[in-house]
Amino acid sequence: MTDQSRPGSGHDHPARESATRPLSPLALIMGASLMISGCADMMPEKDSSAPAEPSEAVQGVAPAVIEAPTSGAEQTPAPAVGGSEVAGSSSEDNLYKLLVAEIAGRRGRMDLSLENYLEVARTTRDPAVAERAVRIAVFARDQEGGLEAAGLWTEIAPESTDARQVYAALLLRAGEIDTAVRQLDAAVPNFAGGSAEAYPRISDMLARERDKAVAVAVMARLVGGRPDDLHAQSSYARLLARSGQTDRALEVYEKILALDPDDQQTLITYARLLQRQGKTEAALGTLASALARRPQSDRVRLTYARLLVDSKQYNDALDQFARLSKRAPDNADVRYAYGLLLMQTNNLKEAEAQFKELIARRERLPVAYYYLGQIAESREDIEAALAAYRKVNDGEHRLNAQIRAAVLLAESGRLVQARAHLQGLRSDNSQQAIRIYRAEAEILTKRKDFADAMQVYNGALQDFPSDTDLLYSRAMLAEKMNDLVMLEQDLRSILSREPNNADALNALGYTLADRTDRYTEAYELVKRAYELKPDDHYVIDSMGWTLYRMGRHQEALTHLRRAMELNGDPEIAAHLGEVLWMTGDKKAAIDLWDTALESKPDDPRLLDVKKRFKQ
Repeated sequence: MTDQSRPGSGHDHPARESATRPLSPLALIMGASLMISGCADMMPEKDSSAPAEPSEAVQGVAPAVIEAPTSGAEQTPAPAVGGSEVAGSSSEDNLYKLLVAEIAGRRGRMDLSLENYLEVARTTRDPAVAERAVRIAVFARDQEGGLEAAGLWTEIAPESTDARQVYAALLLRAGEIDTAVRQLDAAVPNFAGGSAEAYPRISDMLARERDKAVAVAVMARLVGGRPDDLHAQSSYARLLARSGQTDRALEVYEKILALDPDDQQTLITYARLLQRQGKTEAALGTLASALARRPQSDRVRLTYARLLVDSKQYNDALDQFARLSKRAPDNADVRYAYGLLLMQTNNLKEAEAQFKELIARRERLPVAYYYLGQIAESREDIEAALAAYRKVNDGEHRLNAQIRAAVLLAESGRLVQARAHLQGLRSDNSQQAIRIYRAEAEILTKRKDFADAMQVYNGALQDFPSDTDLLYSRAMLAEKMNDLVMLEQDLRSILSREPNNADALNALGYTLADRTDRYTEAYELVKRAYELKPDDHYVIDSMGWTLYRMGRHQEALTHLRRAMELNGDPEIAAHLGEVLWMTGDKKAAIDLWDTALESKPDDPRLLDVKKRFKQ
């Protein structure tokens, strides 16, 4: 959890000392404690009494105070350096108690550590010590101790918004709702940004609570007396939406818009909520009306354009993006989104201009080059595509771009360069490394260099012996090489770990039906795949083909016709045509094959089945 509002980073802590002032006695004591602990967080020794893992509160009590320990080892919260003068107790006595607390924490005795920190906090009235006590109590899941420490911290530093938020969160979890509300209400005036900062921060804190109904009820009480405070009401609406109470959130947003109908953020959030509920036309109407009143509201127009895209109203969306690009020519986000939409609507020349303009402005370079590569590739301009892809050196599209560059090199006859390019991409990221291996093997498979492709898969599986994708891909290559032993071995290896892997079940079942006479076994495998993916056209085709091989022709026709309706894949057409022929409807079979060949004139499966049966 990131500590963004820690005392001293945003607002001055009440006891914060200037760096040029001498340290107080307690600061020296705490400094000694830090040195003894090695200037690092205390790490409890392995002890059965130590907490096994941080409590839920550690991760969510408040934004600035409670931090989860680092993974890998249990770790007590780090000591904080105080700044108040020692009152009513000797420095030596406090030093002793703090040393005992730190040593106890190191040994997993969080109860003893908390007891000593609380004693020093009560004596010295130092807010940093009280905060430290809260951390330890929460880490130790000591609700009673946490409440005492947080109450003490709030008493010592009543103007600390962090203290009151922590105390309120602990009170809520203890069921003391009224007291929690009073603490949060008292915190509001102390936020430096006033209402604009207070209510969003409190809303975020409450959103982390497990009991969403209580969180919403608390927020409702906090903002109930402020019906005209837009910051309070919008924070309440946001919490309602995050808690799944969308209808109530919409009602609150409507009240806010009645007070200020042109607030851009409220309009955007309200429209998005309407869209989430399936009320797209209402969302579009709200934004269109707002733009009619204030056409210069660029954020609203951008949301409007994106909603139009989501609802597939592409021409209207293009019009809105065109207006935005003229109004905000320096807005890279607008230009990028406009370019993507132009690509999606096949306006490639205009899209190219948008991406080139981004490059000229030195903005979003990796994605701009990536999409220029795609545009060039769609025009079959291989060299331009390669030049663009090679410039995608980082970002989310880097690997896709470099793999496409390798594919283009191979397709243009530069296989050695293609393989060298991919091998130069080897990554420490295992998933990326696996994709690179597969890309190289697939390039070789497409060229029918099966032996070299198998060598690549074998090497990849030495590095990643249990990877499902690699095993599946090698099994498919083994089928092409007529090595059914390896195919079955790899697919069963997958199924031993993933018994409900529908793709592996389907592939093994289909192969056994198509290439062997193990029909009963094939049927059981395909049946399991069909139960897992009843609407997958490939699985339905496998079921039809298996039934055909078992002699159950009418059942086969039912499945194959359904598969054909879902997807007119040439292999499905070949299968359906064969069963039609075998059941006596030769004309329907020939018509089906001829129709399929119109879109795939060189498909080997269609050509083979037509040749076999017409002869």
